[in-house]
Amino acid sequence: MESLNRPALPADLSRELQRFRMDGFAKKYFSEHRTGIFRKKVPVEKMLGYQKDAIRAPLMMLRKDMAKEAIKCFRCIQKVMSVPMGVAMAAVIPDIEALLSRGISRGELRDEIYVQMCKQLTRNPNADSIQRGWQLLCVLPIGFPPSKNFEDYMQSFIASAMRDPVTEKLATHANKKFVRICRTGPRGKTPSAPEIERALEAPFIHSVFGEPLEDIMQLQRAAGGAEDLPRILPFLVHAIIDLHGCTSEGIFRVPGDSDLVVDLRCRIEKGQYDLNGVRDPNVPSSLFKLWLRELADPLISADVYDECIALGRDEGREDALAHARTILAKLPETHQRVCDYVITFLQKVAEPQNVPLTKMNVANLAMVFAPNFLRCPSDNPTTIFENTKFEQGFLRILISARPASTPSA
Repeated sequence: MESLNRPALPADLSRELQRFRMDGFAKKYFSEHRTGIFRKKVPVEKMLGYQKDAIRAPLMMLRKDMAKEAIKCFRCIQKVMSVPMGVAMAAVIPDIEALLSRGISRGELRDEIYVQMCKQLTRNPNADSIQRGWQLLCVLPIGFPPSKNFEDYMQSFIASAMRDPVTEKLATHANKKFVRICRTGPRGKTPSAPEIERALEAPFIHSVFGEPLEDIMQLQRAAGGAEDLPRILPFLVHAIIDLHGCTSEGIFRVPGDSDLVVDLRCRIEKGQYDLNGVRDPNVPSSLFKLWLRELADPLISADVYDECIALGRDEGREDALAHARTILAKLPETHQRVCDYVITFLQKVAEPQNVPLTKMNVANLAMVFAPNFLRCPSDNPTTIFENTKFEQGFLRILISARPASTPSA
């Protein structure tokens, strides 16, 4: 699913295109619904309109054992969308958790859940219900994407809502989440209640995760920060150092406790930069990688990606380091500073006295961090696979460059 930052289509044409995409998808994947004493077939347009009552059967063709689960999903969606604006969402967190759990663990339910969401957001007469529905649609993609078959329709559905002043803010946030989850794939574990609560608030509260570096810095300056780096970066780096991560075996490969990682993330999102209760360096190291991975734009931008690959392909050349620095000099200033800071830190981890303890030499660090620096712009699996070793080669050039010094805030 590609970003929706593109010239907008005229509204009428956009609606026609959206209808065409759904009609094609429906003919292939929707179950047949009939109504009345003559068992008249229900048209797709009616199936995809809001309804107050429960559904009696899945919207899509599903196995019999999934049919009851689909009906339960619809019940959860109805419950979440019935919460009036101004009323706390705490009571429906278990319902959202149940939706995420079903979508993560049962791939065949993912499109069914998203189709149900589109249904309940189409011709819905209740303004509060629409807002709650879009909030829920901002949360679901922290867990799982739609299938490749349904991506195009979701893309056009969200695009339409982004042009509506009533839903623009929520739909824009949902778009960011969809673009990312379609790139990274489903999570392996259901998000915790605090993470779901944060995801519900996220469209209305600025985040230091999943945003462009320039936006993070702009918000930081607006809040009175004078630092040249995102505050989270030196905080996490020094947390890893202070917890002896530079001498901890498997640092950056051993994951931190997922609940502690989520808790630390939620605290940072609230502006609480402290390590209370954190004793394991793998917790901040996991969040450090996550922050880099979730940046809206890759640390090394796509317009210099091919140059990085070409150099990684020829990493043994004498002027490799000078050429690598020339490439990095083309990046926006904030990206340059963050790259330099992170590389300096990785050089510290890779110091000769640390490697026997961490088992993380330059090659291992490059293997772990290359995907956090570079993102292949191609969707071709063969190209992505082939470029992986050259991405790592480029990182090896940078990490091997010079003796490390302790990063400063």
